[in-house]
Amino acid sequence: MVPPRIQLFSAEEYTNRVNQVRELMALAGLDVLVIHCPENIYYLSGYQTPGYYWYQALILPLDSAPIFIAPPHEASLVPEFCWVEDVRLYPDISDWAKVTAEILKEKGFERANIGLETKSWFLTVDFHDHIKVYLPDSCVKSGSGIVESCRLIKSPRELEYLKQAAEISGLGMQAGINAVRAGATELEIAAAIHGELDLAGSEYTGLPAFITSGERSQLVHATWSSRRVRQGELVFMEIPGSVNRYHAAHSRSVFVGDPSKKALEASEVAVTALETAKSHMREGVPANKVFQAGRSVIDGADIGYKQGRRIAYGIGIAFPPGWDEGHIFSINVDESRPLMSGMCFHLITTMRIPGLGAIGCSDTVLVTKHG
Repeated sequence: MVPPRIQLFSAEEYTNRVNQVRELMALAGLDVLVIHCPENIYYLSGYQTPGYYWYQALILPLDSAPIFIAPPHEASLVPEFCWVEDVRLYPDISDWAKVTAEILKEKGFERANIGLETKSWFLTVDFHDHIKVYLPDSCVKSGSGIVESCRLIKSPRELEYLKQAAEISGLGMQAGINAVRAGATELEIAAAIHGELDLAGSEYTGLPAFITSGERSQLVHATWSSRRVRQGELVFMEIPGSVNRYHAAHSRSVFVGDPSKKALEASEVAVTALETAKSHMREGVPANKVFQAGRSVIDGADIGYKQGRRIAYGIGIAFPPGWDEGHIFSINVDESRPLMSGMCFHLITTMRIPGLGAIGCSDTVLVTKHG
């Protein structure tokens, strides 16, 4: 292990992560795992780049040292972030399936059980098909979910980064609240938020901040526009922060002037649902019990909205195009797995109500033994 110039985790923590993944590989009957997901590569090696639209892969054998594959224009980032010693750089016009297959042959895996992250956005159908052609005597299996399952429980250092990200998210939110006024544009509110996020230390985030006003607040995942905020409207803001690729987010709605009776009632429901769900979030509680607790508050209120989607998703390491770990664990009606201490979630009771807009309410929450 070669210490990188920027080492965000100890050598011991990286070793523990690799060992944990290898234990799961052995249980799955895999001799080697080829990792394409940027978050998983980062988790195991420390390597990061926004240039993952180009091919990169971490080959993790069960019993020998890992190999990292990258294009040459990313070479300077390897000693900056990555501890892996065996790094292979290839021209960006390479046949990446062939390159990967040749390395696997070199390491003796031409007749091995090879795991691919078949659910990764970054594993193409062509790659999957071609590597089986180049390695006809191997057995290619799905290795999806192995690294992700190890990411569920956050370490003390990971929690430090998440807490910093949450603090920065809060500063950005306060800047946005301070910028809201009749006549301000969503662009001006966004500028205030992003200025604060950057100065507070946030990196680029997996998704942008969501800032909408008036009727535009009905739009899910809409970003800021040139629209001017009017008196009597609400402004919805969902603000992320990112520290060393660890994300936190929260959302709020701000009223310009005096909110209507319906808006106040809806806001009270959203807050009560959020706090009720939080009160159930502790180690050992099934996720669907948390979902039902929050949903019962919302569905029991006569405000023109019913909770149908998930109420929370995992949050942690992220690169664009997302900031969540919801594919690893989400709190919804069908998820019966128990919560575990050290899990982190973005808990959301935002409601989009016809004629009113988005009543935003969400927090990033850490699960502990006691709540």
